[in-house]
Amino acid sequence: MRIPLNLSFKNPIHESLQELSASFLIIFSFIPWVHFGLNSRDSQPWGLLFALIFLITLYKKKFYKSELFIFALPIASLISWLFFSNQVIDFIALRAVISYTTFAICIIAFLAYLEKYPFPWNLVITINILYLFIGVLQVYDINIAEGIVQSRGLSKDGRGSTSLTPEPTFFGIFLFFISFIYLAQCNFKPGRILGMLIFINIISIILLAKSSMALLYIIIAAPFFIITRITPKIFFSIILISIIIIPILVAALEDSRIALLWNLVSEEGLYFFIYSDESVNDRVANLIYPIHGFIISDFMPSGFHSFTDMHSYLNNFYNSFFYYGNGGTSIMSFIGAYIYELGFFGFLFLLWLFLYMQNMTIQRLLDTTVLYIILLSAVPPSFPLVSFLIAIYLNKNKNKNKNKNKNTKLNEL
Repeated sequence: MRIPLNLSFKNPIHESLQELSASFLIIFSFIPWVHFGLNSRDSQPWGLLFALIFLITLYKKKFYKSELFIFALPIASLISWLFFSNQVIDFIALRAVISYTTFAICIIAFLAYLEKYPFPWNLVITINILYLFIGVLQVYDINIAEGIVQSRGLSKDGRGSTSLTPEPTFFGIFLFFISFIYLAQCNFKPGRILGMLIFINIISIILLAKSSMALLYIIIAAPFFIITRITPKIFFSIILISIIIIPILVAALEDSRIALLWNLVSEEGLYFFIYSDESVNDRVANLIYPIHGFIISDFMPSGFHSFTDMHSYLNNFYNSFFYYGNGGTSIMSFIGAYIYELGFFGFLFLLWLFLYMQNMTIQRLLDTTVLYIILLSAVPPSFPLVSFLIAIYLNKNKNKNKNKNKNTKLNEL
């Protein structure tokens, strides 16, 4: 009997560095706003930096061609920069290209991580609890994270905790997406402990972050998540929890911004609500203007400097209904930024990514539809948690295909 010899040896130092870089990838990608006193920017390049370091340690890994198509995104951003932007060398364009590159690189890195290592439950849950803990401490000392995070609007009455983010809205966005990640990874079947943590995250969005936008995410997402997974047990559990929790939340939110917005929309109607509240007015404009601008530009890329002029033009088009905000170069819409700045390149990329995430089930179709609806809002274009969520879906598809191919080979024997 001939004994096969395996002459390949693992380098323990390389393996240790790889595991360390993998851990750093998760840790730093989940704290994208923490600057550690190094600068005064409200977002940091940790996701891109540690994703690149991790991928360097995987220099022997082979990727599928379909996965490498993700790199079409930074290429499209370079085309938009070099051929459709007013200025070639400036910070705004460089920031935009880095943002799109971060999104693509993080998807590849997270996908590679999930293929090589188990889901990092301990790390992710620990980070989640850290956010909640700092958020609770800010109830007593709002400036507790001031030295490591560039926060905004801390002195405004009725606003919630910011935790390790610049403002309550981003704290709410973080809690929503990390809960979405949990549900996607466990196929929407969380155990008791994980289910309790998701419930705490939802309550914290309402009571701690007091984020009206993240609450809107929950209201939008819940029907989509429930409709294909509803059982009599889940239905009656939701009814029971709602009966207990809603009166408590109403009392607790009496003087909050969420309550003020609810009173405004219920008393004055949606039209006056959008017009009268400055923040809502600005956010709705940033949802509509990029899409309208995309159409006006004949679906061509508009570059990274023209949104100010487009904003001014559309202000006149809508008879100054959207009056708040100066129409800066930053677009406060994830999808809006992609399709306006990158034109048909961005549209086709997002469409391809949507189709690539599908697994021929109605659940996945609705889950990804919810994701794209949420991404119409002011989610940062390079937000690493979105990349991680997408990587989870792509990894599940890959595992499903591997198992299918394996079963096919076994049947052929």
